[in-house]
Amino acid sequence: MVATPPVESPAPASSPRRRPGRWFRRRRTPQQGTVGVRRSLRLLRWRLTVLYTVVAACGLVALAALAVNTDTHLRETRLDNAMETRARTAVALLYFTDSGIQLQDISQDEVSSGSPQLVVLLGTPPQRSVFTSTDPALEVRASRLYAIAAEAVDEGTIVRGDGTDDDGEPTRLLAAPLYNNEGDAAGAVVVVGDPTEGQEEHDKLVAALILGCVTLVTLAALAGHAVSGRSMRPAVDALERQEAFLADAAHDLRTPVATLRTLAEAALADPGQRSDLLPRAVALSARMGGIIDDLLTRARLNAGVQHLNKEPLRLDQLVESIVEQMVDPVGGPGARDRVTFTADECTIRADAHLVTRAVANLIENALRHGHHPGVPAEVDVVVRQPGRITVSDRGPGVDPAVASALFGRFQSSGGSIGLGLSITLWAADLHGGTLTAAPRPGGGAVFDLSLPA
Repeated sequence: MVATPPVESPAPASSPRRRPGRWFRRRRTPQQGTVGVRRSLRLLRWRLTVLYTVVAACGLVALAALAVNTDTHLRETRLDNAMETRARTAVALLYFTDSGIQLQDISQDEVSSGSPQLVVLLGTPPQRSVFTSTDPALEVRASRLYAIAAEAVDEGTIVRGDGTDDDGEPTRLLAAPLYNNEGDAAGAVVVVGDPTEGQEEHDKLVAALILGCVTLVTLAALAGHAVSGRSMRPAVDALERQEAFLADAAHDLRTPVATLRTLAEAALADPGQRSDLLPRAVALSARMGGIIDDLLTRARLNAGVQHLNKEPLRLDQLVESIVEQMVDPVGGPGARDRVTFTADECTIRADAHLVTRAVANLIENALRHGHHPGVPAEVDVVVRQPGRITVSDRGPGVDPAVASALFGRFQSSGGSIGLGLSITLWAADLHGGTLTAAPRPGGGAVFDLSLPA
């Protein structure tokens, strides 16, 4: 009897372990990361806007409060000065004779009417009113007048105080001692002021400050939002350059990587062809390295850290070498495609790497999209003086009405235009040249790249 080994039950799937001191994070795709960065930048912009607004609001509120307090203090100071002036004037106009206090001069002076109100009290302590200015505006209890008058007589100096009238409204009081001919205290002059005078102008000032603060805070918020947007612009531009770099890298490397895989699979399937396929793989790898160098060059140029390396070059020879390289290896599906090349001797000053990428993209675009399904591609490449390269195909063609819009990133017309054309346009603009697209007579499209000599 054969013993059956025990069957081990499968171990339960373990949950992802967390590293000590680190939170477990779900891996993000590049697209999700880019979206997150953009969202963070937008959130940062709004936070900066709020910060600018709060700082501006705090500053404006502080200034407004200072202005209100200053205006209130000035009103109080003006009232106190006016009351003291009236009290001193009244004391100067009053004098004593053998028959008692004389009120003729004060009765004929302007202090006998208007505001602040004037009351003359005699006695020690003063408890008898002998004169009151005409048209009194405020009715203050006599006991309060007697009290502040007695305080002024006792201290022998001007005394200030606050009180209320019979209606409960606030009043400002000032008392100055009054002396007879012997220099003895004989009473006091009490001035009653109205602290609400000028309140209407004060309220208008407060309303104007509130309106001004609201307006300025709104403008500060708008300005802060604009300034924060401009401050975020370099980060957004850097993010866009990063996205463009990744897209260009994926576009330019897709075909060489696919071709390299085809070479490797063919070498694995047929070892006898390795001696023929390996040199092609090495050449293709070198081409991929050149593509990567060109992409890095473009990234540096966009970032402003590198200048164009313009040098004299034979454009006809350069384009001819590019055409020779645009051959599908090992009998792939593009082996039946036909590329004809015609050139005049042409020399220009340009960056050889960028021109190579621009021309290669035009030819690759024509080979890939410039034919109808099931029909081999027929591409004509022509180089003419002074620096004109024409690539024509026999595909679906382009609409003249939208031809200028086809060079945008990821724009297409009938599936015949790809990202490579935007790279070609960028290289043309960088050299001060042009790139145009037009329909070909008889069907197809004609792309014309002109570079200055």
